[in-house]
Amino acid sequence: MSQKKTALGRLIGTLHLWLGLASGLVIIVIGLTGAIYVFTDELKPLVYRDRFFVQPESTPKLPLSRLLALAQAAVGEKRPVTRVEISSRPDRTYIFRALKVDKEGFSHWDYYKYYMRAYVNPYNGKVVMLEDSRNEFFTVVLGLHMRMLFGEKIGHPLVSYSVLAFVMILIFGLVLWWPAKWKKGNIDKSFKIKWNAKFKRVNYDLHNVLGFYACVILFMCAVTGLVWAFEWFGKGVKTVADGGKPAEVPAVFSDTTQNKDAKAVDRVFAALQHDNPAAYGYLINFPAKGKLPLNTSTYLTATNRYDRIQGQYDQFTGGRLRSRSFGELTSGEQIYAMNFDLHVGAWAGLPSKILTFFAGLICASLPVTGVVIWWGRRKKGDKGGKGERGRKVRTADGYVPPRRAAPVMGSKSISTGA
Repeated sequence: MSQKKTALGRLIGTLHLWLGLASGLVIIVIGLTGAIYVFTDELKPLVYRDRFFVQPESTPKLPLSRLLALAQAAVGEKRPVTRVEISSRPDRTYIFRALKVDKEGFSHWDYYKYYMRAYVNPYNGKVVMLEDSRNEFFTVVLGLHMRMLFGEKIGHPLVSYSVLAFVMILIFGLVLWWPAKWKKGNIDKSFKIKWNAKFKRVNYDLHNVLGFYACVILFMCAVTGLVWAFEWFGKGVKTVADGGKPAEVPAVFSDTTQNKDAKAVDRVFAALQHDNPAAYGYLINFPAKGKLPLNTSTYLTATNRYDRIQGQYDQFTGGRLRSRSFGELTSGEQIYAMNFDLHVGAWAGLPSKILTFFAGLICASLPVTGVVIWWGRRKKGDKGGKGERGRKVRTADGYVPPRRAAPVMGSKSISTGA
């Protein structure tokens, strides 16, 4: 290998190492919480059966406007309900949410000024459960994943730049993993874990081999995370998808000359059900005030969120302003709509979720195995021994240790202790 390639390899190894050390703790948390959050939709109905399910009745469900009023009374008039999640299944509650955040807040609990969910029986209007969602398990998991339980000002950049570092770590790691020669011995070291070897070798293989197998999925999860993390990145993805020029989609607004009609939400919900009676579920976002429309999502399947119809309705009259299916969105909008499913592994249903779950666990393990590799090499260099790293060189001032090569996490030059 030429000196130029050796120098480049050492530089890549150094960057791989120090970016990993700098972001390792955050990456561990993101990996573990991401693995849990992959199955949130499946776990919640199992864990919270008492608030998700009701006994179906032969009588019709109450009008949405009536249920909204009951939910609003339960959470308090000073906490406006901002949205409702409606399942098409007859045995599910309607979930109303009241949410307000303070982006200046220091911690997770300061960030949410209030976050309430009211689970309402749609047949009789009874509030089955009033939940302070700030302390709910999956909300805390998401708060760890997105902000490390800090507020927006600290937690968002901390996680965002750690994810950006992780993307670079994955790229550098793949370069370090790549066998110098595709011979059987090198291929075995790159693709197989030698379980019967010493601890150092097994640990090295866990870092090197598992990191390779999870690399593609982790890269996809990290890049889709960057879409939300950095506004410039999200806009850039949309612009590229739209062919270099972001598509202009005109905004629509409610008619403020009309009087507020409490029954408007009933007309909106009736229109959603009429247009797609076999839909999996519906989401309606209520604007706080002004001329903004009611934003709706009609989810056509249970397996993903991008396959939905997005609508805007007049908040005063309930009249339809615009409705577009996934196929009618611009290319940039389609990419953005698919971002969540790509991020959580829902793009191919349950199989891709399982793969993403294990990739999240591997993600959390990589900083740990990487530190073990680095620490073992560091201790070996401190103690001295045979070879370049252990040899002492005599100078005019006495014996001094040679300059250490930067330890490389995932590099083939690391002693594996096989």
